[in-house]
Amino acid sequence: MRYTYNFRFYPKEKRDLTLAFLILTFSFYILISRNLLFQGIISLLDLLTAFLAVLIAFFLHEMAHKYTAFKYGYPAAFKAWNIGLLITFLSSFAGFLFAAPGAVYVYGYPSKDEYGKISAAGPSMNIALGYVLYIISLAISHNYINAMLSYIASLNFFLAFFNLLPIGPMDGLKILHWNISIYAVLLTLSILGLTLFYII
Repeated sequence: MRYTYNFRFYPKEKRDLTLAFLILTFSFYILISRNLLFQGIISLLDLLTAFLAVLIAFFLHEMAHKYTAFKYGYPAAFKAWNIGLLITFLSSFAGFLFAAPGAVYVYGYPSKDEYGKISAAGPSMNIALGYVLYIISLAISHNYINAMLSYIASLNFFLAFFNLLPIGPMDGLKILHWNISIYAVLLTLSILGLTLFYII
């Protein structure tokens, strides 16, 4: 018999999410405006972009996993990876970001079908957000807002593509083992989304 769990955040999970959120936001800020940072100038607009990027691309990705797990009756919680957060922070100074903040852990014994859907929820969220933000950016003429939305959209597509790589603990391998057709659709949509910014 499976118990019904109400969606909730656990005390340690709240601390881990807060830590990951802060480090990711500051790391993205460093990446976006390194020159300004080194000159001692804080750009609030760049900081806002970093905050929204983490909120939309990272947080909603993890919450999609968590919500889907709870939907199927399995408790789930985000756990920060401290070494990964350190790598994330240090890499931002090198001009790129290797983001490995942690992951949502699902407790219990989901079926193959359930585990596949839980794994697909994160990349699916990123892909949906990426296309929505891209479409909105096309309708906005303000240069900075357009650039901000485009940046966050491209980040969502990249995060989806990265997580769909069929290696190790990535979502992609779990989805591939569950349903090859859905994996192919998600991978294609993520790649098409990326081409919007690098080809078109």
